[in-house]
Amino acid sequence: MNKSEYFELVKSYKLLANKSLGQNFLIDSDKAESIVSKLDINEDDNVLEIGAGLGSLSYFLTKSKGHITLIDVDDNMVNFLSEHLDNGANIMVKRQNIFKEDILNYSKIVGNLPYYITSGIIEYILLNAKNVELIVLMVQREVYFRLTDKKEVTPLTLLLNYVSSISSCINVGRNSFAPIPHVDSAYFVLTPNENIKNEENEALYKMMSKIFLHRRKTILNCLASLIGNKEEATKLLEECSASLSARPEQLNIKFYLKLLNLLKSSNFISTIM
Repeated sequence: MNKSEYFELVKSYKLLANKSLGQNFLIDSDKAESIVSKLDINEDDNVLEIGAGLGSLSYFLTKSKGHITLIDVDDNMVNFLSEHLDNGANIMVKRQNIFKEDILNYSKIVGNLPYYITSGIIEYILLNAKNVELIVLMVQREVYFRLTDKKEVTPLTLLLNYVSSISSCINVGRNSFAPIPHVDSAYFVLTPNENIKNEENEALYKMMSKIFLHRRKTILNCLASLIGNKEEATKLLEECSASLSARPEQLNIKFYLKLLNLLKSSNFISTIM
């Protein structure tokens, strides 16, 4: 099936979209091809597509020489992909929840992420895809701006910038989808660095997440409530050379890395974890 025929088929199946799963199918073949081209897939690559849907990206992925795994939680989507795509020996299509997929050994990951679990999926990738070389994601455009807004400091943005660099976004208008969503989308590239292999990342992220639960409090009060000892919290923060009156979002990743090490050496880490 050629490109035009396939994307006409995708348009005709738009009524399969499941609103509860946040499904909107990309019907712009040029945009889909452009997204997949960013992966620069070679025959040694082990590529994962998250939420393959009706295969707008999958169509081009399956034309590559890489080892391609397409996952989706919707049986209708999996059946459609199995029926309409060229399923060669290098292609695997399966019904799977991304949070149950072992992503350790994928070299490249791509996906059009549903809004309601976008942050959770990005978090899962950054903490578990320790051998990934390139990540290409499409999200609602406002999500991209939140991820790159220097004033919007969260545990996720701290982790993201610690383990990767993020490209500028390429807009994908709402009319490129069926059914037409209420907002525009954008795709971007994450290029991981060696920090993504750090075995302490999960503990680091858990610690930051607990501290940020009370982000309007000072770092001293946040830490004191977590370890149950204000005097010890003061000592730890002084060792980190941190202002006791700083808010969690005012502190950088170097601070949190040092704090994690101090908590471990002071035997407070079990209290937080």
